[in-house]
Formats: sequence, structure tokens, C-alpha cells
Amino acid sequence: MMTDKVSETIRRYDLISEGESVLVGLSGGADSVCLLLCLKDLGYDVSAFHVNHNLRGDESIRDKNFCIALCERLGIKIYTADIDVTGYCEKNHVSVEEGARELRYKELMSIGADKIATAHNINDCLETTVFNLARGTGLKGLCSIPPKRDNIIRPLIECTREEIEGYLAEKGQDFVTDSTNLEDEYTRNKIRHKVIPVLMEINSSLYSSYSATRAHLTDDELYLDSCAEEKLSQAYITDKTYDAKALRQCGLLTPRVVAKLLAQNGISVSALRINNTSDIIKNGGKLNICGDILISCDKGVLKISSLAKEETPKVEMPVSAVPGVYDFFGKSVSLERRDDIVFSKGIHREYNGYIIDKDKLCGGLTLRNRRNGDKIALAGRGFTSRLKVLFNESVPKEERERVAVLCDDEGIICVEGFGVDERVKVDENTRSIIIIAIS
Repeated sequence: MMTDKVSETIRRYDLISEGESVLVGLSGGADSVCLLLCLKDLGYDVSAFHVNHNLRGDESIRDKNFCIALCERLGIKIYTADIDVTGYCEKNHVSVEEGARELRYKELMSIGADKIATAHNINDCLETTVFNLARGTGLKGLCSIPPKRDNIIRPLIECTREEIEGYLAEKGQDFVTDSTNLEDEYTRNKIRHKVIPVLMEINSSLYSSYSATRAHLTDDELYLDSCAEEKLSQAYITDKTYDAKALRQCGLLTPRVVAKLLAQNGISVSALRINNTSDIIKNGGKLNICGDILISCDKGVLKISSLAKEETPKVEMPVSAVPGVYDFFGKSVSLERRDDIVFSKGIHREYNGYIIDKDKLCGGLTLRNRRNGDKIALAGRGFTSRLKVLFNESVPKEERERVAVLCDDEGIICVEGFGVDERVKVDENTRSIIIIAIS
């Protein structure tokens, strides 16, 4: 049974904890509709978000209306957003697929749900593996799409598209079809319509065989990644400074360690940059690795530095009143207080913004942009993250100094686009909250 398989996937990979709210990225296609229905049937606190990419004219409007009507019938709260993918891609020089994905995840993150569920399935994983293999990849690329990344989860990751459509047929639930999925213009569609059918002719049990192989590869990837993390931490001296000798002693792990070093310092990873950086580590010298970033190695010390440029000023303003509205780099940051709150599992869906327990605050509030060494223990994650690493993964470089950070006297309590700190999250004892809305 489909719900049993999804429930087992959630359990195996610890995707959702008791009481957590789940926001489903709902396109209206079979995969996302199936995900929404499964999570609702399993009793989770679920809401939906539909993003209109404005790429397919009337068809985009049809999809949006379908999603709204579906959620109204199911009694599920739905958020919607209209985004200009074409304009974003032209400005940032990225492909339509990449630009749409970046904007879509940014919108999903803005709601502040405990978990964000996307409808990737095993078919998507196989297509991604083939795509990565064709263009060149390492072990991580062969592993394809992970079951979870931070608070993004994929409960359908072990289900086939055939199982998904069978489940919807049994329930008599219709869905919409993206006409671009039927074309061969995009690389992924070429793999789906031309390559996968040939592989199925070779092995009719392709998906079960691939699933087992992927599991083995993922175990190896996780082990090697933990080794690389340990080696890099041993070489760490101070921010952006590393012991070159320790890096050279990583042996066969060196390319993986260098890739992690680049990623943690906001540098897009490529085979060329890994090789160039490795040469610098081994032989010394310096290199403008990309943009305004300089990598140099002298007297056994590797440094990553920025070339001189105009920097965004450091902004720090006291929050003198709640309720209140504050201008932050052209954005409006509003804080509103609500008392006599009755906690429920769906409390995050009742308010438009991030919510924190007022009684857990320490001292006064300050609104500012990021600082070196900033960290936050995002609610529900179970670990502390450096803002630098979070931003490098999902925030465009030119926007990083303009992300709103709210602090009290003990530290960071909320970060725009990511959520609130575990220390101030609401719980069953919460009676007074502050709602933080950023627009």
C-alpha cells in the first residue's frame, strides 16, 4: 500500500518528528498531489504552497486554480506566489530550470514550516544520476537526490512514478500535466523519454536494481564525507585560513576535502577549481579562483581572501517597540505581539510570518545583518549551523549582507529565509508570541 511505503520511508530516514508542521510544494502534477494526499492520510499537520512560475501562460493559471480548488476540497491551507523566472534568469545568467528552482525554494523557505516536503521519486533520482554521469560527476552526483537536506524532505523518494499514478487512480484523484514534460527540449526530458526506455529494455527491474545500488553508494558517500569533514576541521586555523601541510596529508581524500573547503567558503565547486586549488596547496602561489576571491598559499598557510571591493555597510538597529515596523535595506520588517495564545500543532499555519515565544526572550531585541561567526540552532533540526554555510548553500552572493537577522541579548533568534532558533520556538507552554513578518 502506498501510504505504508511512504510511512516506512519517513521512519527509515527520520523525515518528520511528532508535532512538526509540513509544507508541501504543490505543482498540481501527479507526484505532488500524491504526496499531499499521502501525508494527509497519514495524519500529519500539512499545508501546501503553489508557486506560479509564469512560464506557460494560461496553463500556469490552470495549475494554480487546480491547486487552490484541491486544497479547499481537502480542507488544507494553501499559500501561493507568483514569480518572474524569466527576469531572474536574465539578471543572474542562469538557466530557466536553475532559476525556477532557486526562486521556488526561496518562496518555500519564507513560510517558516518545520519541514518542507518535495515530491521527488525514484524515477527523478535515476534521471538525475544519468544526467550527472553524462556531464561528469563524483560519487555524490551518482547518489542523486538525498531523502533529506536540512529541513527539506522527500517522502516519495523510494516510490516509482507508476506507483504514484496507480495510487491516484485508486483514489479517483485527477491531476494536471505540465505540457513541457512531454517535450524533449530540456535535457532531463530527453533522458526520461529516450534513455530510460532503452535501459528498461536491458533490465525490466531497472528501478529496484537502481534503488539497491543507490543505497550502497549513499552509504559510501556518507562515510567518505564524514572523513573529509574531519580532515578539513583538523586543517582549520582561523576563518578562511588552513594548514596546507595537513591538507596535503589527506591523501586520496584530498579532492573531496578541497571540494568541501571551496563550498564552505562560498565558491562554486568544479573539477577545474578543485585541481587548481590542489596545485596551490601542493606547490604554493596564488590564484584568483573566481570573481573577487583569491586563494593563496605561503609558508604552509592556505588563505582565502577577497579582493578590494565596495562592501555593504554593517547595519544594527535596536528594536525599540513591539508592535513596530522597521526598514531594512528596502524591506519591511514588522513585529507584532499576540497574547493569550492556545498552542496547537497547526499554530504555524495561523500566522503569516515567523513566530517566537516572547517569554523565552532575553533582554532587548536588535535587527542587523550577518557577522563573522554567526550561528543558529534552527528549530527542529537538532544541530547548530553557521550562517556562512547556510547562506553559501542557498542565498545569492549579492543578497547575503542584506538578509535580516534578529537577536536578543543571548544571540540570534530568527534569520530571514531560514527560521527561528530552537531556544525561542513556541511549544505547549507558550502563551505570548511575537510574529515577525518580512516583505
